[in-house]
This record gives sequence, C-alpha cells and structure tokens, in this order.
Amino acid sequence: MTEIAFTANYVTQVELGRAYARLGHTSTAPAWSATLLIRDTLTMAWACPVLPAPEFREDQTGHNWHIISEAGELNWPQLKPEADIWPALLEKEPVPTGEQAERSAAFLGKTVEEMHRDALRRHYLSDAHIAGFKRNQLDVNFDPIVRDWDATARELAAFIDDHRPPRLTTEQRVMVQGVHLAALEAETERTKASLGRLMRNAARDQGERPRRGFKSDLWRWSGVSRVTVDAWLADGGCCEAPVPAEDGSVLGGDTHTFAPGA
Repeated sequence: MTEIAFTANYVTQVELGRAYARLGHTSTAPAWSATLLIRDTLTMAWACPVLPAPEFREDQTGHNWHIISEAGELNWPQLKPEADIWPALLEKEPVPTGEQAERSAAFLGKTVEEMHRDALRRHYLSDAHIAGFKRNQLDVNFDPIVRDWDATARELAAFIDDHRPPRLTTEQRVMVQGVHLAALEAETERTKASLGRLMRNAARDQGERPRRGFKSDLWRWSGVSRVTVDAWLADGGCCEAPVPAEDGSVLGGDTHTFAPGA
C-alpha cells in the first residue's frame, strides 16, 4: 500500500487525512517504495524518512524527510452547494439576538439575519483561487462544513492509482532503516527507564526488610542482569507513583535507594 505522510498538522492536512480515511481507499505498492509526502499547501513529493544531522539530534525529535522528487499538487477543495452549506452553517453559527445585534443591523440598513449571513459569507465562503491560482492557505476557510474535502480525497486516491511510487535506492533504504533503528533504541531506553522505576516501586513496597529472594525475582522477571538490577535499584529517582502509609502519609519521600546485595 502506498504510504502517505504529512509534514505537519495544519488544517488542510488534518481535513484531507480525515476525508481520505473516510474514503477507505486502498492501493498496492512493492516493498521499499517511497512515501507520498503532503505539505500544508497540498503540494506533494515522493520522499523517505532520514535522521537529522548528528549535531541537531539532541535538540530535534523525530526525523526529517529526504525529497526524492516532486509529485505535483492537489487543488484546494471547492465550496459545497450553498443549499447544503447554510443549514449546517447556521446551526454552527446561529443568528444573533438582542439589542446590540439589532442596532448593528439597523446601522447597516439590513435585517439581523442579512447582516449575519453577510458576515458568515465573508468568513467562510471566500474564493479559494484567484485567476485560477491557489490563494494563500491563511486566506481561505477550510471548514468541512463549507469545503468538499471528500472530492479532494478522491483526487488524491486517483493520483495514487495513476502513479507508481519510486522504489528506494540502497542508500535511501539505509536512511529508512536508520530512522527505524533510532526509534527502536529510543523505545528501548524508555522501557528500561520505566522498568527501573517499577523495580524501585516494588522495593519501596517491601519496606525496610525485603522478603527473601526479592532481588532474585526481579532479576528473573525483568530479564536483565543481576548487576543491572542492583544499579537500577540503587539509582533512586522518582517512582511511578507514591506509596501511601496507613495514616495517609507518603512513605520515604519520592526516592528510594536499595543497597546492593540486599
């Protein structure tokens, strides 16, 4: 299946992603195929993930994208028929009531409903294109009440059906596997940190005199070496959750140390 990724979570990308998911479109693609990367402007590129440069990895989470080739762009979604728009739009933005609304409408020489509809039209129904070209996305309202995102999702599906993704070169496959390995290593470190905290919680629950065989059980259950268990228990640090005493107080503060060999 052709993999799709978005560069960010801008409204255009979020709404297109939702509409494409609703469409339920499926496609086939061979292994080691490029990802279809979609930007907030709905321009597209074939790409693969790549780690940031080493000097930036400590300050940046996630990965970057290596662009293989540009892949065109999708149109801004067109307005739905007004007969479908107005009932839902007025339900979301009801006609205002009260003296302030009446005074404002009278000043403009309109009824309150006319004034309200004009304001909604300016806010929601502005043109998405000028002279056939896309307007800046900041100047267009992309609310799915007024914009036909399902049509844009169908356009994306047709593009995927008509275009075979490039096959990654061996160098690009190294980029992908590097990202995969970094993710696995980060998950391993998070799991180790959680396991260490859980061990200290368990030691905390034992009180001053842990039961016989307690550390041997930790070693056996966790699958790590006895030396590692000793190091993690002696590390202290915040526990997963405080352990209350019978009187409601918290036992031992927020750290716990455990003497090796206990």
